[in-house]
Amino acid sequence: MERPGNPITGNTSPLPFLKVSDRLSPSGSTEWQLVRDPESELIYLSPRPDETEVTVYYSEPSYDPHLSVKSTRTLRDKLYLALRNLALDRKVSLIEKNGTPLSSSSTIIEVGCSTGELLETLRQRNGIPHENCLGFEKNSRSASHARKTFSFDVQMTGFHDSPFEGTFDRIIFWHALEHIHRINETLDKTCQSLANKGVMVIALPNAGSFDATLYGKHWVAWDTPRHLYHFTPATLSKLLKRHGLEITSMQPFIPDTFYNCIYSEKNIQRQNDGSGLMHLAKGIMRGIQSAVAGARNNELSSTLVYTVSRSETVF
Repeated sequence: MERPGNPITGNTSPLPFLKVSDRLSPSGSTEWQLVRDPESELIYLSPRPDETEVTVYYSEPSYDPHLSVKSTRTLRDKLYLALRNLALDRKVSLIEKNGTPLSSSSTIIEVGCSTGELLETLRQRNGIPHENCLGFEKNSRSASHARKTFSFDVQMTGFHDSPFEGTFDRIIFWHALEHIHRINETLDKTCQSLANKGVMVIALPNAGSFDATLYGKHWVAWDTPRHLYHFTPATLSKLLKRHGLEITSMQPFIPDTFYNCIYSEKNIQRQNDGSGLMHLAKGIMRGIQSAVAGARNNELSSTLVYTVSRSETVF
């Protein structure tokens, strides 16, 4: 276990914020401490498993991003995969939307590419050759699936440690940045690896969202101990500024709103009992409320997709 400093300020004396159970733990009895830095307001996990210890918390049978490699699937797994596939076009549209238009000469990195479906959809829609796509994934079975199924070069090293060369038109962190231990080194590498008009695309749960406030310790996107950092637009902007990067746009990603609300209700059901159908109905209703709140004010959205580019002035 380790006690990290705040990546924005370096402060090593944060204040307790919230204790949260591991949603994937069968007993749910182990609680993890989230802390908040009083200067930057960043929320993060401390103490936390180090890079070696954390691997045991990504169990393939229960961790959604790795479901494609699961040999037997429940009805719930099949529903999740179907909804994920429906959302792929929307994800790709958001990635394509900002920065230089993608074409057959474009180059792309996805950090945390899991089983490769997003990278493959992006590649196919824009006629990008496989050799122009590079993935990073630490889970061996998911990395192997992406290699064998889609013929991608998928590296299992940390992105910041990789010796790859060249620059890239898109560097994607779709629900990945919050998992990365060495986040400052990763952002330094990203800034160095962006092409002239290249952009970084980051999808993140929003710790300042309507549903994060509503559900408190039951909010599924705390996802301790896998999620190490919990950003708002303000705290992400402060961190990016340290690395000569800035947010140029942000948009809500509505499918995640319903996922977060439905599974937050499932957390409540697991800890407090009650009818599964009742909690499902409440999750859908709360998802609508959260989506409406996010439509009125982006900063209340459950998940935000940020487009990030190099700052004109590097700090």
